[in-house]
Amino acid sequence: MHFLRLLILLAFAVTSLHGSNSSPEEVSPNLALARGLVNLYFSAPLIHDKMRDSKSWEKHTGLPATDAMQLLPTIWKAYRKNQRKASKKAYDHREIVNGDDRMPFIIKRLSKRSKGKQQALTISLHGGGDMPKSENDAQWKAQQERYPNAPGLYVCPRAPRDTWNQWHGDHVYPMIEELIETLLVHEDIDPNQIYLMGYSAGGYGAFNLGNAMPDRFAAVAASAAAPSPNQTPAEHWNNLALRFEIGEDDKAYNRVKLCRTYAQSLDGVRRQDKAAFDYEFVEHENSGHQISDQACASWLGKHIRIHRPKSLVWKPSTARVRQFYWLANDEVLPGQEIDATIDGNQIELKTSNVNNLTIRLDDALVDLDQPITVKANGMKVFQGFVKRELRSLIKTMEERGDPQHAYCAEVDLYIP
Repeated sequence: MHFLRLLILLAFAVTSLHGSNSSPEEVSPNLALARGLVNLYFSAPLIHDKMRDSKSWEKHTGLPATDAMQLLPTIWKAYRKNQRKASKKAYDHREIVNGDDRMPFIIKRLSKRSKGKQQALTISLHGGGDMPKSENDAQWKAQQERYPNAPGLYVCPRAPRDTWNQWHGDHVYPMIEELIETLLVHEDIDPNQIYLMGYSAGGYGAFNLGNAMPDRFAAVAASAAAPSPNQTPAEHWNNLALRFEIGEDDKAYNRVKLCRTYAQSLDGVRRQDKAAFDYEFVEHENSGHQISDQACASWLGKHIRIHRPKSLVWKPSTARVRQFYWLANDEVLPGQEIDATIDGNQIELKTSNVNNLTIRLDDALVDLDQPITVKANGMKVFQGFVKRELRSLIKTMEERGDPQHAYCAEVDLYIP
């Protein structure tokens, strides 16, 4: 009880010190206290666990929609300030470290930034693979100059391992996520304009990383590469633009045939779902592994991320990715499949091999002032009101490090 009282007093004090982060409009005491708790939480990491367990959050269950919207800038500002300190070494040294793996990266500012406008981010993956370090280093250096017309901030990471799967092993996913999150807090980047591209081995990486984490990117371009069978389900591109290019004589590793077959699969999904998702397949005549693909860089910049789709299919290819748009699954297993659709306040799920699932919501997806119904495989698994919570906003901001993927409400489901 004493800790709760202390938190409330500290929250009001922190609110006064930080300001309200609001417009001149009058702010309710509850909203002011919530802002104070946010600033206190991110300013005092040593008491995070106590704060998570404290009843101080209960006052901020059942938030009005306007309060939830007004809290987001406060949460992002406080989170960003905190993470700048935590990731300063990675940003200053231009290197992401995960255990024994190290991923250096370079930053090039290719285009002049418009005043007062956030910039795009392009992550470009080099070729190479299972070869000596010096040869992969040469590929990395070449990639840094390959796309001078890429949109926004041009970032080239160096693969953490000199292996054939240098860009799509399980060790890579968290490192790419950390790279994105580090750049989001240190640079003024539009999270809805993050692009992924790659050439040769980097193209394989673009296929796999983009397909496994489509909610991170606005568009993906993969050149001189092919999708990996059974690891890049065509349905994952429903809400993410894809362009892939191959030389018609690039027949090593069955690349041309795989690309042609994949284009047919994408056409089939598009017809079946009647979706207008954006993909382009370019086959270069009289070309082998070396193709002129510079047009893909300008193509990327035409796209904006779809971060709140109301229809999606999730077929996990790695247990390292546990969030997928507005779904979260802490028990990712091989062979799982989730087909999810939101229609008004009705959520329909078709699942395979899934027992536990979390649905994350906000007022862009449903009307949280009205009851929600969730059906899984034809069976009603939830019906009722879902409250907006400050706790959910902070939790999802910390998990994703992305202001556009913070959700104010959650429903934990058990699917028989």
